[in-house]
Amino acid sequence: MYSIYFDKRILAVCSDEEKALNDPDAVLYSPGSNPELTRLPELFEKSKQIKKLYVPSKQEENTFKQIFTNLTLVQAGGGLVENTKGEFLLIFRNGTWDLPKGKQEPYEDIREAALREVEEECGIHDLELKGLICNTYHTYRMNGKFMIKNTHWYHMIYSGNGSTTPQTEECIEKAIWVKKEKVPKYISDTYPSIREVFSTFLSEGQ
Repeated sequence: MYSIYFDKRILAVCSDEEKALNDPDAVLYSPGSNPELTRLPELFEKSKQIKKLYVPSKQEENTFKQIFTNLTLVQAGGGLVENTKGEFLLIFRNGTWDLPKGKQEPYEDIREAALREVEEECGIHDLELKGLICNTYHTYRMNGKFMIKNTHWYHMIYSGNGSTTPQTEECIEKAIWVKKEKVPKYISDTYPSIREVFSTFLSEGQ
């Protein structure tokens, strides 16, 4: 399944129609009512009453690409950082608990971008980058343009003992270490994309 996040709402491309039918918050998209997939992002953006829109497709990847054809794609990197105590690094930005992430610069490899953003936003260094956890997609508006950001999320290890320094110019108020068992409390009302990163990471038994 592919998901595009519109703040805390989801537009999902899914080959399993039963999954949509069993989701009480979901609306199943009918291609017959509007076959132009490229218009879906704008239509869904305006339909605030719909929390989840499922687009059934046996060719998930192709359908997913069609949907955001007219959106400007931005590549970004982020990190799920774990210390030697098994604690995870969370930031508090714009009233919501989040994970450090940011846009890839033209000269950067995406992995370098992910490391740099974590270092800048949290004030820690000497991170060890492990494997890719997942990619998430979310939309936003910038200067009248409809954007879609593809964030590459990496597992990182921090072995140091330095204190964190939140990047206040990026509206980050806190950067704290949270014990694994307390993470659900912190992310219960965060963005669905952040919960996806954690659920993917933990489901892989890491």
